[in-house]
Amino acid sequence: MLNHDEYKIVTVSQTSLVTFCSLLAISLPIGLFSLLLTIIALCFGLITNGIINGPLSLTIFYFMAFIIGLINLYYFLRIQFDKRLFDYLVTCNEQLTNTLIELDNALVTFHLIKSDQLPTRTITARQQGTLRLFKQQIIVLVIQIILLINAWVSSIIQVC
Repeated sequence: MLNHDEYKIVTVSQTSLVTFCSLLAISLPIGLFSLLLTIIALCFGLITNGIINGPLSLTIFYFMAFIIGLINLYYFLRIQFDKRLFDYLVTCNEQLTNTLIELDNALVTFHLIKSDQLPTRTITARQQGTLRLFKQQIIVLVIQIILLINAWVSSIIQVC
């Protein structure tokens, strides 16, 4: 599996981990809102394309918003998975180094990470990676909102 000697002693406060998990909890409403927008984009796209034979540009906006919503769903699932792992790490704060080794071994066993990929990942590196996913989720949501606003403005312009 992984070389246990490569792990450094890691100290992080339980309050810091709980705060981080609380921040990650914000991903849930963002993911649900994006899912709602994805369903709306799909419905409007089907209505625009199928029922009223709307312009192709309008259908493309809805289709892109739908695809972006699926990407956001991926980020949402990844962040929720990481949040669950960080929730577990909160309970094992006294033995964090050993828990991180066990966690990496479990992730390698389930082929979620590659064993040669890991020299050593500290808790800080893991938090930075999850924060990067969280920021990407927010960016993708903003792109989805912009696409839907463009579609709605385009449809209003078409009607007038």
